[in-house]
Amino acid sequence: MDIDRVVRAQSASLPEDILRRREAGDLEGALRAIRTRLERPDLPQMLRDRLLCEEERIRRLPTQYPWHRAQALEKLRELVGNISEEDFDRLEDEGMVDFIYLQGEKRYFVRFHRSLYKQRRFVANPEPANPWLDPMVKEIMEKGKLEKQITLDVKLSLTADRFVPGEYLAHLPFPLEECQQSNVTLLEGEPDGITRGDSGARTAWWRKQLDQWQDFHLRYRYNSCIRYADPLHQPAPEAPLYPATLPPTEQDLAEEPPFIAFTPYLKSLAEELTQGAESPAEKAWRIYAFVTTRVTYSFVRDYFQIDHIGEFCAVNLRGDCGLQALLFIQLCRICGIPARWQSGMSIDEDYAGSHDWAQFYLDGWGWLFADPSYGGSAWRAGNEVRHGFYFGNIDPLRMAANRRFEAPLEPAKQCFRVDPYDNQSGELERAGAAEAFTGRDLDCDAVMVGCR
Repeated sequence: MDIDRVVRAQSASLPEDILRRREAGDLEGALRAIRTRLERPDLPQMLRDRLLCEEERIRRLPTQYPWHRAQALEKLRELVGNISEEDFDRLEDEGMVDFIYLQGEKRYFVRFHRSLYKQRRFVANPEPANPWLDPMVKEIMEKGKLEKQITLDVKLSLTADRFVPGEYLAHLPFPLEECQQSNVTLLEGEPDGITRGDSGARTAWWRKQLDQWQDFHLRYRYNSCIRYADPLHQPAPEAPLYPATLPPTEQDLAEEPPFIAFTPYLKSLAEELTQGAESPAEKAWRIYAFVTTRVTYSFVRDYFQIDHIGEFCAVNLRGDCGLQALLFIQLCRICGIPARWQSGMSIDEDYAGSHDWAQFYLDGWGWLFADPSYGGSAWRAGNEVRHGFYFGNIDPLRMAANRRFEAPLEPAKQCFRVDPYDNQSGELERAGAAEAFTGRDLDCDAVMVGCR
């Protein structure tokens, strides 16, 4: 089975009876109907792939929505205090509480309460200063660049109850050698291979026979250098800021169904936002301003569970870092501005976690950065300087491992990926396993052990 082809078939429609059952929460009925259709030998290939994709999505869906209403209220009250039932209902009506129906019962998204807490909806005056980011932003703006040498220690673990002896293929994200990153050095760990430095999704990988579980481990060092850009207020430099970066391709302006699609709504939104803009830089800024000021940061279910990712973000006006970055990318491409994905980790002195952002291309400047998530956080806090900085720039405390959304892994997996679209937290499969691992089964732990 070609897993990448199956995942891309998500852009096709489902048979209406299966769709009705799934939306009504009759997941068992939907699965029965899928398996019955798959018995037919005359199904068109893309429809067969779509049904196989939906079968896996349904298998994973219930774990995303574990809470009944009483449990959901309790979880929210643990974070924000004694919120009333009426306030909870109002948040639902505003579209800020994610839920589905399972067997006729409303069930709530596992991290909905953390979304509301992160949005600081219950804090009267968010603190505008950030003691970790603001000094770096100031230094980059004053000196024109900032370079850090970062050492990370990363390991991939499997929950004990999911281990079965066998042959395992493991992937861990590994730093790209492109744009802001250079001098990547493996310090510890013995992978069987490391993909090229300009890969769409760069990984270190192993294929091992395990009779008992052993964590997959890496320690690596790399340089991350950010050069200051202010494309709205400064003329383009004589040479691109990152001259070693690969130039734009046709793909950087193209649709890539199912996850990058130029829908009628997004085309209309792009036209509305950029009407009267005189330059690509101004168009890109208006798109960035929309995403950072009109889209509320929110944790969302796995991207694998979302149809039309960019439109989801633009219609619901909420989304996490990846959805916001994808919406920015799609709107830029619709406007003729090359744009692409970058993702991996954001890092501070005691935490390294998954994060997504975007790049966009302007003549003269070359490839620049946009981080709508960090920019939106700054805007909500009233920090105009930091909000403007993340249009054109990012901070250097990142590890970029991916430069394409849904880039294939090498060597390819034979079963569904933990994350079919991105590679931030590692991938694992056991040869011959009946079910693919999911994010609940794996733990990718990353710690910064050096920064200078």
